[in-house]
This record gives sequence, structure tokens and C-alpha cells, in this order.
Amino acid sequence: MNELWIKLGLQGKRALIVHHDDLGLSHAQNRAYRELGFPTGSVMMMGCCVGEVSGPDLGVHLTLTSGQDSMQLHPLSPGSSLRNPQGLFWRTLEDAWPRLAAAEVEAELRAQIEAALRAFDVTHLDSHMGALLRPDLAEIYVRLAGEYRLPALIPGNLDDVRLPPDFLAALQALRERSALPQVTVVDGYGVPPQQRREWYLQALSGLGPGVYQLIHHAACADAEGQSLGDWQGRKADLEALKDPEVRRVIGEFELLTWREVREVWRGAV
Repeated sequence: MNELWIKLGLQGKRALIVHHDDLGLSHAQNRAYRELGFPTGSVMMMGCCVGEVSGPDLGVHLTLTSGQDSMQLHPLSPGSSLRNPQGLFWRTLEDAWPRLAAAEVEAELRAQIEAALRAFDVTHLDSHMGALLRPDLAEIYVRLAGEYRLPALIPGNLDDVRLPPDFLAALQALRERSALPQVTVVDGYGVPPQQRREWYLQALSGLGPGVYQLIHHAACADAEGQSLGDWQGRKADLEALKDPEVRRVIGEFELLTWREVREVWRGAV
């Protein structure tokens, strides 16, 4: 086990960070965060509703892609390689990765981190859609994590992430030589909405000792929430995470926050 987890007293235990992605994107996303009560999430700093986000364990959801046309997300910096012809972030990784210039990416990441630091006490960094898993961008990501003294997520289970084959070895080497926390990601985004509750129960119940991050995108299914193409999955996440049986299974873990991780990690690096 990573030495960090031993210092946190997690040896032999099952620890879980319940992580709410895409905060600041919409009122529906933010309201779900408040309703669920789990403290941890990360904020898209160009989202239209960033100003209403508050909580004890918030990170920066570093963004270089939108994911869908209904997300009208603009870069915070002027780099031309970050933008599609409409001036928005590229929609997919396939669109973005061949075009993104590393220097412009670094400027954008700094802009997002600095905006977050002005708004709240940042506890961690992560990457929207894994856009920072292009190896040269991952190097920048890790360097900025050290510079800002913020733990950053690179999944400990990279083999489970769909990546170009030539990315995997470079990322594994970077992760091994970095001092970042080693966290296994559990993510049901691709699970059909009608199967989401059962997936939560099975996926979480089957985990052995280790430190895990459960990623979800819960949002309320009002008219605004339904403006996104994947709203049914976001609604399913919210319903599942309110379900008493799912809550019981989550309660069997040692619940962990990035704030706790940050404080111990800063003392170790």
C-alpha cells in the first residue's frame, strides 16, 4: 500500500472518496451536491454556476474538452489550439488531442487553478474526461500539482481506462515516479441509467482493501438538468446515491476526503 495511506491509518481497510464531478456546470448539478451531502467534488471553473458552489472539499475539474455540444464551455485563456471554430473547447478527446499545444494547455490549467484559488480553498486537482492523460500534458499536470502543492488524480487502475496503447506505458512510468496518491477509480458513467443502482451495489460490494474514488455526475432532473444529453444518467446517479441500500454499502467503507489526503500528502512531499 502507498505509504501515504499507511500514514492515514488505512492499511488493510476499504477507503472511499465519493466524488461529485462537474460542479459549477449547472444549478441542477450544484443542487444535487447539496442534496446528497457528500463533501467531495470538483468544479469546472468556466461553468455558468461556479459562484454558487461551496463546500468543505472542493477541487478543480481541469477542463480541456466539453464532452457534448450542449456544454457551451469557453477556455479562460487565449490559446487558439484550445478552441473549436465556435471558440469553445473541443468536444471529444479525439478532436482535442491532435490539436492541443502544450504551452497553451499549461496557461489554461494555470488560469483555471488560479481562478479556483481566488474562489475557495482548493483541496485537489483532477481531469475532465481524462484529457490530461496525453503523456506530455500529464507531465504538466503533475508538475503543476507539485508547484501548487495540491494532490492530483491519476487513476491507479490505468489499465481499465481506454487509452491509446502508446500512452499507457508513459503514464504508468509517470505515475510511479511521481509522489501523487495512488487511488483506484470506480466510475459507472457508461452503465445504462436503468442499471445504475444495481451497478453501484455490485461494484462497491466487490471491492477489497484499498483506496478508491467513486466518480459520479449526479444532477437534478428539472428542465435545466435535462438540457444535457446525458441527463438520464445524471438523474440515475442522484437516485442511486439517495437509495438506502446504496448508502448502507457506502457506509461500510472508511469515508475519506481529499482535504484529509492533502494535509498528509503536503507533509510527505
